[in-house]
This record gives sequence, structure tokens and C-alpha cells, in this order.
Amino acid sequence: MDYSEMPYQEARKQAVKVLEDGYGDAVILKDAHGYWALYYLYGFQVPPPEAPPHWMEGPFPGEEGIRSPYEMQKFLEEQGDFTYLNDVD
Repeated sequence: MDYSEMPYQEARKQAVKVLEDGYGDAVILKDAHGYWALYYLYGFQVPPPEAPPHWMEGPFPGEEGIRSPYEMQKFLEEQGDFTYLNDVD
């Protein structure tokens, strides 16, 4: 499966690390190519299990350089993308 389509629940099962803040979750995966960050930007709410990531970065040679959900949200806004915070209530 392509990481850009990986549902949140599956990504969490395979995660080597998860960065959580008030902007969402960055689920960190590792494979033979390096580290990948999948961003699920749902604020303080838990993403739906079947939700695909809003954004993906990688591969990185190590965990350094991987942005927090807040940093990714700001980066995307600076690039002209709309706000990614989703309301699942």
C-alpha cells in the first residue's frame, strides 16, 4: 500500500513514533528507504480509523528533520493550502 493512502489505524499499528499536538498527529514509519511522516491534521480529535493522511513527507535518513503537526500545518498554509484541521464531531 502507498503511504499516501494509508488509513490512520493501519499507520498507528506500524508506527515507530507518533508526534501529537493540538494540530494533529504525525505518524512516523520506517522502511528500507528511511523514515516517513504521515500527517493526520484533526486537531485534538482522534482521526477516523479509515482516514488517509492529509500530507506525507519522506524518506528521511533519520528522524531529525521530521516536522511536528503544527510545523506542517504552518508550512502548508504558507504554501497557500487551506486549513487542514477537520472537525469529526
